[in-house]
Parts: sequence; structure tokens; C-alpha cells
Amino acid sequence: MITINIIALSREKAIRLSYSDFDNDKIIISIRHPNKVKPEFNFNNSSIKDILYLSFYDISEETKSIFGGYESMSPIDAILIRDFVLKWQNEIDTIWVQCEMGMSRSAGIVAAIMEYFDMDSKEILESNQYYPNKLCYNLTKGAFNK
Repeated sequence: MITINIIALSREKAIRLSYSDFDNDKIIISIRHPNKVKPEFNFNNSSIKDILYLSFYDISEETKSIFGGYESMSPIDAILIRDFVLKWQNEIDTIWVQCEMGMSRSAGIVAAIMEYFDMDSKEILESNQYYPNKLCYNLTKGAFNK
């Protein structure tokens, strides 16, 4: 059984950690708003094996119709996440999932990845610290179930 540490982080904390956490091989799933530049991670950190950059707003299933003109997570984003994780799963110890605040989009994706690896996602889904984006959770979970 594969044991991977899966963590939801804010943009600021992920950038900071990329300059101080050189332990454990890791990948980063980096999510930003479409109008923001990519985070500047430490590319000299050899423990960071790869980064998947995605761009979509924090829109959930409940608010998708209200914010119809904005980009929300798509099924293609979920497939990219699945393929990225599956590509690296045997070579890493840690997955960082980073969004602006580390509470919604990243939390939904972390919970779905945890469930794929038969880990308990209650610490994310039932926590007062996180507000998992249900659209991100459902799309990512669906991609891993295919």
C-alpha cells in the first residue's frame, strides 16, 4: 500500500515551504485565479519533482450558475490532476495541493485524492479549518473513479 502525505496549502505557505522544506520527494498541484501569475516556487529545491499549474476560480456546484461567466474547475482539470498523481505516486512521499487560501479548492481536491489512496478524508471534509469546494471534490473523485 502506498503511503503519501497529502496537504492543502495556501499560495503563500506553499511558496515559503518551497524555500525551507527539502525533505521528502513531493509534487505540487498549484491552483490560481485566472488573472494571477503563477506562484514563484524555489526551483532549486530538488525535493520538488514536478508542478502541475491549473487556473480556475473558487466556484462551487452551488454557485456555478450565479458565476456563469467565470471559469470553474472542469472535468479536464480533474483528469489532469488524476494523471499527474498517478504518474508520480510511486516516486514521491508528499503531495502539496495549493490554492490562494488553502481552504476550499485545494481542500476539495485533497479529500478526493485521500479517498483514492484509501485514506480517511474526514479531517478535511468535517473540519472547521477547511471549506472544501464540492465541485473540485466531486470532479476529482470522479476522475479517479474512471
